[in-house]
Amino acid sequence: MQSSSLQAIVCLCCCTIRHADGMTTKFCLLKGFTLIESLLSVALMAILMGIALPNFEQHWQISRRQDAQNSLLQLHLKQLQWRGLHAQYANSMSDLGWTSNASSAGHYSLLLQNANSQSYELHATALGMQTRDVPCTKMSLFVSANAQLLRTSQQSFSSDPGQCWRW
Repeated sequence: MQSSSLQAIVCLCCCTIRHADGMTTKFCLLKGFTLIESLLSVALMAILMGIALPNFEQHWQISRRQDAQNSLLQLHLKQLQWRGLHAQYANSMSDLGWTSNASSAGHYSLLLQNANSQSYELHATALGMQTRDVPCTKMSLFVSANAQLLRTSQQSFSSDPGQCWRW
């Protein structure tokens, strides 16, 4: 099987060529994917994405609720500090050192209402992509005249029908 120029040994899809000077070169005859393999891969990826994305987006919405909850609770603590030094709760968020009407991460707009010496209301309304989180587009904290802290969602003044506050 020796020839003066080349000797080819074929093994499945790879070939080895031996040159006359003793050097060998290996190469494969088959490279890449077939069209059917590529289409099957794309179809499988599309099915997996179709299953995963809605669930993934729901988890993002739930985690972004923490932005509203944390901001409302920070404002609540600032209101308690303010009330300790003044005759009534603060009437504006700027009095509390909150420089804008947006939550910490910017997923909710914040509003302080009806502040007096006994009670106040804090509201967080969803912005942008977070508006898709329909049960929790509006979350609120109410401090009532008897110093009771109420956590609510949607337009309800006494309950959390969207179960936005899970603790």
